[in-house]
Amino acid sequence: MIALLALAQLALAAPAPRPVPAPAPATHVEAANIEYQYKQRRTVMTGNPVVFTREDARLVCRKLTADSDEGGEIRHAVCEGDVKLTRGEKAVTCARATYDSAGGKVVCRGDPVLHDGASVVRCDEVVYDLDQNKVTVTQAKGTLVQSPGQPLPVRSGKAR
Repeated sequence: MIALLALAQLALAAPAPRPVPAPAPATHVEAANIEYQYKQRRTVMTGNPVVFTREDARLVCRKLTADSDEGGEIRHAVCEGDVKLTRGEKAVTCARATYDSAGGKVVCRGDPVLHDGASVVRCDEVVYDLDQNKVTVTQAKGTLVQSPGQPLPVRSGKAR
């Protein structure tokens, strides 16, 4: 009886198993020229253009340098030259973009411009969180066009 009671207490005190994180979505790259650097687990791709896709996001550029994990999956990539990121109706153009698979983010720098419908925003940096479908811009300058039915932004704690 005491042994059963001790086992029950141990079972209740044992930590719950941690959920296994979902693997990053698969990526696909199309390029005219590919150079494999096996020791560094790096691949340099060039073409006119190089096309990098992840689910419904598409990154196009002239040169892509990708670092892979032990399984060959891209974990980090740098896209340079005439960069354009598209997802649905949103598009970002810039000189250089970096992709991080663990965070699911693309960071665009070098005169980035965000196009979202009729809105056009120039800024210092665009961070596109692909996993959250969220875009963050810094030092924004441009025209934001409100979609019909979209609530007005809140200013100074008061709705307009």
